[in-house]
Formats: sequence, structure tokens, C-alpha cells
Amino acid sequence: MRQQYIPEHFSEDDVRKYLKPKKRFHVFPIILLVLFTVMMYLTTLVWDYTWDRLEEYEAGNIKYAEEAFMEKYRMNCFEDIFAEKAVAADEFNGVDDYKEYMLDVYGSDYTDAQFVKGKTHDDGSVTYDIYLGNVHFAEYTVIPEGNGWIYESEDMNDELFVKSVSVKICVPKGASVYANDTLLDKKYMTSEKYEIHDYDDHDDKTLIPQFEIYDTGDIFILEPEIKVCGTDGREMFLEEKDGMYYALPVLSEEALEEIKTISEKAAITYAMYITQDINFEAVEKYLVKESEFYRRIKNFYHDWYRDHTVTYDNVEFSDVVMYNDDMIKLHISFDYHVNIGYKINDYDVEYTMCMVRIDGEWKIASMVM
Repeated sequence: MRQQYIPEHFSEDDVRKYLKPKKRFHVFPIILLVLFTVMMYLTTLVWDYTWDRLEEYEAGNIKYAEEAFMEKYRMNCFEDIFAEKAVAADEFNGVDDYKEYMLDVYGSDYTDAQFVKGKTHDDGSVTYDIYLGNVHFAEYTVIPEGNGWIYESEDMNDELFVKSVSVKICVPKGASVYANDTLLDKKYMTSEKYEIHDYDDHDDKTLIPQFEIYDTGDIFILEPEIKVCGTDGREMFLEEKDGMYYALPVLSEEALEEIKTISEKAAITYAMYITQDINFEAVEKYLVKESEFYRRIKNFYHDWYRDHTVTYDNVEFSDVVMYNDDMIKLHISFDYHVNIGYKINDYDVEYTMCMVRIDGEWKIASMVM
């Protein structure tokens, strides 16, 4: 094989570089790439156009509208279903009350809702009814608009969210009544009377507890939270009986101890007056003078015998009821011992005492033995 001549001032690498043939420039692959890119772009345009036409077709099909309002039921989207009800909260029933009512009455699972197609109207709109079991829960009207459909939900709130709960409450005169933290207006006050006859012996009728009765009628969808505050702003104790709430002030421990002390003194003094161990003047300071009870006690006829001494023990209090800051009723019992020489007569004494505070002092308004 013939060897090439390589000049001495050239290296072998320089020779190989010099002798390497030049690459040819091929246009055909570039043309194919451009054509492929153009075809892909045109295909995308065709698909976009086709998809748009399909969407227009679907939108123009009533089944599309059906799916739109049925989906939230099938997916059990409670918040969306509730929001569509567009309930209007009022001063006594909040949105949360409506939600609780809906969950309590209609449950939390709406996936079994039944869709019933109804009448097709002259304008092309169609009515659909939705049932939860046997309950007609919703009504939709699907209406053609342009190339698509819109739907309107019928307002059935009055039928579905029934206000059937009322509150009747008896409170001391002047007290403030709140239902769900909303003050009840005087328009809910009735002409019905509630009277306490324990103080009827008073000559001064202003010293008889006065009450007011509120009756709201059916304005609540759920049982409301009731709160009553006295004229001093303190919250009162509530008791429900035979469908009516009764509100009375709460007696503090300090006030209770005060009334126990004075009522025990008054009760024992009265017992000693009955057994002729003290005179009327001693018991008089515990009595309301301008009362029938005072007059009866003053004219009490004593018929006692022999010298004796008295003691008492086992004092108990019960059924303490505070009508207001100045009127309290309570039951007191104790064992009363009359010592006659070697013999002791034991008596189980029980009084129901109605006390009234006049000029800062507690006095007996009436008493039942």
C-alpha cells in the first residue's frame, strides 16, 4: 500500500484533520420536522374545535343540566345542598339552627335521593322533583338559555323548615327574657295572670309578688335557649313544668344563711309564744303589722298549764323559694321539747313561712303550720 508523504513540519493529527472529508448538509429531515410540527398543530386545532362542538352539544342536551343539579346529591355535598336552600336567618333562628334542623329531620345522607321528571312546558323548560323517601325535598325548573340550560330551585323553605316550637315563660315583673340571646319584645307578653296567694294576708298589696307571662307562639324551628335576668342583671333559675318555664332569682349562699338565721329565730319565738313562754311583744317584731296574720296572732287565746321549760333541736330547712330580693318562702322543721317536771313532751313542728323584707328587716308575712 502506498504511503502518503507527510511533510516534516506537519503532525499526524494535522494531516488527519486536513484529509477528513466535509459533511454534507441534508434539507429533507428539516422539511419532515416542519411538516410534522404543522400537522400536529393542525390536529390540535381540529381536536379543540371538535371538543368545543361536543361541549356545545352536551350543553344543549337537557341531560347536561340534569347532571349539574343531581351531582351534589349523588356526591352527598351537604353544604352545597343546604346553600341552595338559601334560608333567611331571622332574629331567633340562625343559619346554624337551620343546618341542625335539616340534619335532624332529613338526615345527612342524600345519595338515595329520587329524581322525578315532571311536566315539559311550552317554552321548553322542564320541571324535576326530588324526594327523600316520601318527602318532597326540592323542585327544579330546567330552562333553555342560548345554546345551554339554566336551572332554578323552587323556594320550599316554609314547607321544609317548619317553625313549630313555642316558649311560654313566667317571670318576676320587670325581668328581661332572652331567647337564643335575643331579648323578647313586650309584644310577646300576655294578659294571663300568675298569682302567689301566700302573701294575700298583706294589707299592702304592693308587697305581693308580681309576675308576667310571655308566650312567643311558634317562632322557633328548634327548642331555643332561654335566659332570664332580673332588674339587677343577675341571671335567674329556670324550671320547666307542664309546658311552662318559671324563672326565679338565685339565692346566694350568704343570703340563704341570713334568711335561715332570722327565720329560725322567728319560728322558735313564735313557738314559745304559743306555749306562753314569751309575751306578744317578743314575737311582734317578727311580724308584718299591716296584715291579717298579725291580727290573728295578736288575739291568740292561750290555754296552758303548769310551769315548764322548753328546748329545741334538729332544725331543718327545705323548699326555699326566692320570689325577689325582698320576698322568700321556706319550710322549717324542728323538734320542740316541753319539759314539765319529770316528763318531756316532744313535738314535731313544721312551719311554711312567707318572709318579706321591710326597711331592711325580714318579717313573717304569713305562716302555715
